[in-house]
Amino acid sequence: MEILNKQSFLKIAKTLIIVGYSLCLGSIASFIAMNVIAGDNPTIEFLYWQRHFVNPIMNYVTMPSIWLFLFGNIGYFLPLKKGKKRKNIVLLIISLLIVINGQFIIIPLAKSVSNSARQQYQTSQIIPAFAKQKSIEDTCGGLNLLFLISYLSIHITTSGNPKDKQIIA
Repeated sequence: MEILNKQSFLKIAKTLIIVGYSLCLGSIASFIAMNVIAGDNPTIEFLYWQRHFVNPIMNYVTMPSIWLFLFGNIGYFLPLKKGKKRKNIVLLIISLLIVINGQFIIIPLAKSVSNSARQQYQTSQIIPAFAKQKSIEDTCGGLNLLFLISYLSIHITTSGNPKDKQIIA
């Protein structure tokens, strides 16, 4: 029996999806909370210390979670019957968009924003590029939040009673 046809494989894939999704959503929520705390006119010191929290969250939560989420979706997609793949193709594409946006746009941008925050702190002067980069970083994070909400909405609205459906090929 192939590993793709085993129920345990699907359970592992679902677990990866749930853990990855939850961690992605949690990291976004922490960034939103930090921005709310910062208010409209954060100090240079606040922005500097904020980045000390952002970098570890990016490295140890966001990056692994987006990959767990993608791998879980790939693992769940592979053993499905043809008729069941349409919805899962959309969900797989959304998870891929989250990885592309997170890994290749947000994370490198976050490092750049953190470097700008460090320069601001050292010079005690606001660097105009910081605000622009931070705005782009926040917008891309909001896009990932939109992707996550879309993913959940599609999953919930298109899922029926799992006991009534045969999903394994």
